Amino acid sequence: MSGAFTERWYRLFLRAFPPDHRAEYGAEILGTLLNDTPRRHPWPRETAGLLTAGLTARARATAGPWWADGVQLGLSMLALANLAYGIADHASPGWLAISALLAVALLRGWTLAVLPLALAVAFSTGRAMLVGPEATAWSSQFLGPAYHNWVSLAPYGVLAIGAIALAAGRPRDLRVRPLWWLVIPAAALALVHLFGIREYGETWQLVRAGTESILLLAGVLATAVARTPRWALAAAIYVLPGAITPLTDPPSSTQIFGYWLILTGLLLAMAATAWRPQPVPTARHPQ
Repeated sequence: MSGAFTERWYRLFLRAFPPDHRAEYGAEILGTLLNDTPRRHPWPRETAGLLTAGLTARARATAGPWWADGVQLGLSMLALANLAYGIADHASPGWLAISALLAVALLRGWTLAVLPLALAVAFSTGRAMLVGPEATAWSSQFLGPAYHNWVSLAPYGVLAIGAIALAAGRPRDLRVRPLWWLVIPAAALALVHLFGIREYGETWQLVRAGTESILLLAGVLATAVARTPRWALAAAIYVLPGAITPLTDPPSSTQIFGYWLILTGLLLAMAATAWRPQPVPTARHPQ
């Protein structure tokens, strides 16, 4: 290994920091790590410290009001889930395009584009309840599934209400989130079309539950670091519309009940962590 490799290694893990932080302190951090002399091997302890410090800085970084950041993140998760389910259902290319545009617009913070797309998605899925059963037979490449009960429409209603709130609040500087979040619908595409896994079968449900649990657990850890309710709000936007389903339609198995119990427990842990008061250091008087 050369000193150049060590520098590239540390630069790679510097990307854990927010871009603004890297621009201001990146050279200083890198110089401290290299200690002005080239090293042949990166130190695992320093690598772990760099990654931890970077993720902590990201958790504490702010972009606009906390409520807007939480709403944006929660709606992004709903939009990504909607796109993943559209892929699993072999939806029309037009519906998949609208769903993908909505997910990208939310991730990138394009508020004015989010509103019409979210309203279009909500109307398409709720047309049978809003217009009548005959709307189910409407033929269009840009229409998605038509649901016949309000419980199934809850996530799409939350999408529309959240988009209206973002547009009405006009928050500035919404966070621009990376497009690697699209790995979630990409995984759905791989599961269904590349590996031939049955839609909504055991493997699908296992991957879904694992992904959601990891993201919610990451939210709990980020909340513990930053002590802000934005992740709890995002989790509530994502979890609660689906959690009402077992209340109106009791689950057919203990696995489904346990799944919703775990997600709700992680949400409550996140909320409790966000509003837990931080200890106030006491002044120490000289003897």
